[in-house]
Amino acid sequence: MSAPSAPRGRPLPHVSALDFVRRAVGLEHNPLCRRFDLARSRLRLAVLVAVAGSLAAAVVVAVVLLNGIRTEAAETALHRHRVTATTVADAVDTPGRSIRPAQAQAVWQYPAGQRESGPIGVPGGAPAGTAVPIWVDDTGVRASAPRGHTAMQFAAGVYGLTALTGMAGAVAGAYMLRRRSIERAADRAWEAEWAAVEPGWTRRGRPGGGAAGT
Repeated sequence: MSAPSAPRGRPLPHVSALDFVRRAVGLEHNPLCRRFDLARSRLRLAVLVAVAGSLAAAVVVAVVLLNGIRTEAAETALHRHRVTATTVADAVDTPGRSIRPAQAQAVWQYPAGQRESGPIGVPGGAPAGTAVPIWVDDTGVRASAPRGHTAMQFAAGVYGLTALTGMAGAVAGAYMLRRRSIERAADRAWEAEWAAVEPGWTRRGRPGGGAAGT
């Protein structure tokens, strides 16, 4: 009959959040609490703190970036001007565009007295002479519209979420590595302890086993 294998370590029963924190900071004096249970509790507490810190850091990143984006957008808006362009030809369909599925040659003036021209997006079927508002820069060249508040908030949110995802991944990776290290050390400790007591348990389980000399 083969010798019994070493028993596996069992986690302590469920504890309340307060007991969990007390154990993690070393205030719980439970004789059943092994040092590996303490290490697990401290690791979980560290993860909670790291997650809370990551959330706070992500919010800070988003707020800082939002302020930067707003400053940049305000600076850009100073050099954007909305003018009215007038088409000089009928619209020509441009497949693949859904908002303004056609283009037409148009003219506009900016700065005052300076005539500019070029193709612009127009509604499908728009005839020559259609007035279309466009954005231009200080030189009268067509430019993108200033970024709106929703777009700025979305961009800052994406950056913040990206930062949070990266930090959460780092926390999860560190947790898995540390937890694996703890479990391996716990297994080795259980094996060592069982190796010390197993001979006595084996003798007790044999017929006639007991203390020597009785």
